[in-house]
Amino acid sequence: MRLDMTSKTNPTRSPLALRKDGDIEQVLTRADPNLGRLIGVVVARAGVQRPAKSKATPFQALVRAVVYQSVAAEAAAAIYTRLRGAVSGPLTPLKIIRMTEGALRKVGVSSSKARAIHALADWFIANRSTARNIAELPDDAVAEALTVIPGIGVWTVNVFLIFNLQRLDVMPTADLGIRRGVQLIDRLDQTPGPKEVRERALRWRPYRSIASMYLWHVVRLKITADDLTRTV
Repeated sequence: MRLDMTSKTNPTRSPLALRKDGDIEQVLTRADPNLGRLIGVVVARAGVQRPAKSKATPFQALVRAVVYQSVAAEAAAAIYTRLRGAVSGPLTPLKIIRMTEGALRKVGVSSSKARAIHALADWFIANRSTARNIAELPDDAVAEALTVIPGIGVWTVNVFLIFNLQRLDVMPTADLGIRRGVQLIDRLDQTPGPKEVRERALRWRPYRSIASMYLWHVVRLKITADDLTRTV
């Protein structure tokens, strides 16, 4: 299983709090003018992109990521809200274990995702030390620990690393939104595959997470090639 992230990344080396708005954008634009045009459009429409500091625990963030897998954002948000409402107080592994698959399906979680959420809760209970210190682990160690859990794949880990742990150099190369973003900025006839995106993204290091956030906005903001042309 290929994990698209910097090997042995030290989570303390590049805290977002030390980066001023615009600094990362300037680095990315100098490294890749095509991406820079997209950044200009997204900043104008939606502002500078950074993962918001998460208040969720790692377990809550991973459950949320599972719920959001292959589901439209609005529908996933509704399911996750119902799930949170089905438990009393914070969402914890023990509370999930006590919920039956039927109870999870009642709030809108599919059978396969219910099994994945149960497996996730089992792992957090069985691996308390690793779970407690997961935010301190390098990217590759986080991925190695979590992808052994049934139903937790690379996409889920990448989302967790970017939006919960705020890691700067993660590249979700298989994500369709990312691939469509690359197709647009490079004016490609076909959507590139993960390998092409992986190679293309090397120039964005060490800020591939931030580049990804701008690429995701191609679909969200319905950005076109004409929009990019007008930024030149």
